Amino acid sequence: MKQVFVSDCNNYKLVDGPEPTIESSGDIVVKVRTTTVCGSDVHILAGHMHTPWGFPLGHEFVGVVHQLGSEVRNFKVGDRVVAPAAPWCGQCGNCRRGQTQVCERGGIFGSGARFGNLGGAQAEYVRVPFADTCVSHIPDGVTDAQALTVGDVLSTGWTAVRNAVSAPGQMLLVFGAGPVGLSAIHTARLHGVAGVIAVDTVADRLALAKELGATHVIDPSQEDTPSVVATLTGGRGAEAIVDAAGVNGTINAWSGVAALGARIAMVGIPAVPVEINLTALLEKNVSMWMGLGDLRHMDMLLSLIAGGTLDPSPIFTETIPFRDIERAIAEFIDRKPGLVKPLIPVD
Repeated sequence: MKQVFVSDCNNYKLVDGPEPTIESSGDIVVKVRTTTVCGSDVHILAGHMHTPWGFPLGHEFVGVVHQLGSEVRNFKVGDRVVAPAAPWCGQCGNCRRGQTQVCERGGIFGSGARFGNLGGAQAEYVRVPFADTCVSHIPDGVTDAQALTVGDVLSTGWTAVRNAVSAPGQMLLVFGAGPVGLSAIHTARLHGVAGVIAVDTVADRLALAKELGATHVIDPSQEDTPSVVATLTGGRGAEAIVDAAGVNGTINAWSGVAALGARIAMVGIPAVPVEINLTALLEKNVSMWMGLGDLRHMDMLLSLIAGGTLDPSPIFTETIPFRDIERAIAEFIDRKPGLVKPLIPVD
């Protein structure tokens, strides 16, 4: 089996590895049809998530069921499926509290021993535990590209907006028009926002933000973000903020754009510790949520895609064959102009 294996921060290679097998009665093995590269992969390679290297990479994939554990009831061989980036058991204490993102028996695909030691999704086959609990059927008419988003970025963007928006009619501001930020923008109307302001310094990403639902865009290298936000909101500021960038500049811009009582959802992963003026946020009665995406709503998002309400596929700006996945990772790390997220069919 071909898979991307990370031996150190500078060495990721498409190599031959063992094909996964059923290890528990609730497992399935999926033959991967399509995978991709995620910003989290970049953080792992750079050491920002403090994961020792030496494991297969990748956590976003769709495919067909190849093998079944003896107790799997909801699937059969050949079914088209999408799995969550972080599978959950549904039975442990964290799952019962609704914190499936940190299932005590789960983990995150392609993230090493610290995150459950699951296999990587940038591969020809993946073993998926707890299949009946967390894997979704892909509806007829939903493409691989569309379905691929629900296992991570679309669900994460939707989660961020849900935690930022406290009432219909609010103005939402999204820092960062990468895959997660674009997913937040695209799902924002599901939460009844009055408008969406996208903030990024890359012109083609701002254009894509408009295509996916942003009503206003700001390039902070060309405009003063707080001033523009004040103009757009009648001086109030944004009542809901999603930070999908997680960099010093965006985090320290919160206080300048937030309305009184604003809610902030932080889903960007900071690469380094960030100093922040908490006093300025306290004076505005700001509340904050941060965390991983709630992946329990994959079926809902797939239904909205199947019905034509959502189409997240424009975030895939380039198709790169699996044999060239090393190039895809390198170009993603280097932020190749025009590349937002690669779609990688697995031959």
